[in-house]
Amino acid sequence: MMLSTFNALRRVTRALRMASACVILLVMLITGYDVVMRYVFAQPLSWSITISMVGLVAIVMLTVPDLEADDSHIGMDLFYRGFGPKQTAIADIITLVATFVFCTVSGIAAALTSFHFFTAGMRTAGTFNMPVWIGYALVALGLLLAAVMTLLRYILKRQGALIESADDDAAAAETSAPAATSAQTAPKGDGDA
Repeated sequence: MMLSTFNALRRVTRALRMASACVILLVMLITGYDVVMRYVFAQPLSWSITISMVGLVAIVMLTVPDLEADDSHIGMDLFYRGFGPKQTAIADIITLVATFVFCTVSGIAAALTSFHFFTAGMRTAGTFNMPVWIGYALVALGLLLAAVMTLLRYILKRQGALIESADDDAAAAETSAPAATSAQTAPKGDGDA
């Protein structure tokens, strides 16, 4: 159940990451076009800066959940790699709690802010008035999905570790069996009598 939920959400996070890649290309094209229009024709686009700001938020926030699901965030392992199993487990729990709490609290705050701006009908200043709630909704989506992926990845990692330790116990029991048992079950070759 938990694995199927993680895999379903993983497909969503990968789709969001691809959407982020498309936004990168779009922002690059808009910025390039705006530079040409501004410095060659002296006619800058009135909407390029607003779209680029929201695009930058989208690029980051649509990628964060997939990085979290893949455990691909930048990590500092100066001390971590020297930890023993107990210290590693404690560090993993501290990291999990800190990441989960930060993403959850910040994501809820962004969702509430987005809802407030949506109901108030607030728009950006300037000649191109874009709804403000869009940027906050992207932040809420990215952080709340990252919080869920953090928790699911940790739980599944712990379950996988339990399965691996059970396999190790079975392998240890197999190797401690008497040699006669393995000799009796060994297949005989063509030359054996």
